[in-house]
This record gives sequence, structure tokens and C-alpha cells, in this order.
Amino acid sequence: MTEATVIPRLDRARKHQRQQTLLRLVSERTLSTQDELVRALRAAGFRATQATVSRDIVELGLVKVARDGQHVYAPPAPGAPTGPDRLRRFCEDYPVDAAVAGTIVVLRSLPGTANALAAAIDAARLPQIVGTLAGDDTVFLAVGRERDTAPVVARLREYGVMRRER
Repeated sequence: MTEATVIPRLDRARKHQRQQTLLRLVSERTLSTQDELVRALRAAGFRATQATVSRDIVELGLVKVARDGQHVYAPPAPGAPTGPDRLRRFCEDYPVDAAVAGTIVVLRSLPGTANALAAAIDAARLPQIVGTLAGDDTVFLAVGRERDTAPVVARLREYGVMRRER
């Protein structure tokens, strides 16, 4: 086995261990911010950044729940929707409008919901979308090619996103 194949395998093992530790930490402790998650992981011996934790939150499907009078991170409930079901459920619960600007699809929802919408889109893993950027009530979807924006919007409509006319 060459070094080129050993390093990615070690990285995957470390990621798995970090994510399992993160699941344990949010189950046992009251952690309400990404900064608190980073500090808890570092105390447990893992090098972590806010960007790493942000990706882990999406991949693990962590949710915020009310506990002891505050909103804290928690593991997803058993049977919680994942992937496309998560996006469909979001669109059932909140109105989402879409507009296209070149290779950017702009989604608008209610104030405070954009991060959850972006996480649901990331979990759906639509192949033409190369990235998401969330604000408070707006999500920008970067689409690889301009000709792919119409199919992306059509697919989003299947989940309940409404196309906004200019």
C-alpha cells in the first residue's frame, strides 16, 4: 500500500472518529454555537475549525432543539428525514421562492430559515449545484453551468419551491 492510499484512509478514519465524538458531545452536553462545538472537539483531542464543524453538522444532520431554556445542538431524531426528504419537508413547512441570475439560483424564505434551507439542499445532493451560501432569509446556489440552472429550478419545484417571476 502506497502513502497516497494510506493518507486518505487515515483522513476518513479521523473524520469518522471526530464525527462520532461530536455526536456524543451534543448528546451529553449543552452546546449551542459552532464555536462551542469547536472548543469541545479540541478539548477531546481533535483539530477542528468552524468550517469543519459546519460541514459535520450538515453531514450528521444535527438539529437545534430547546433544552433547559436554550437552543442547543442535538443528534437527529431516529427516522428523521434525510437527503431529498429533508428538502421536501422544509418546503412543506416554509414558503420558498426562486429566481435565476446566470449560474446563480437565488432562494428566498422566511427570516432565520436560510441556514436550514441550505443544509437541506446540501443534504439532497443535487449534482448540478456546486455550492450554497446562506444569509438570514436568502440562499445562493452556485450552479456549474448556466444551461443547468433551468433543470435545477425544475427539480426544486418538485420539492415545493416556487419560481418567482421578475
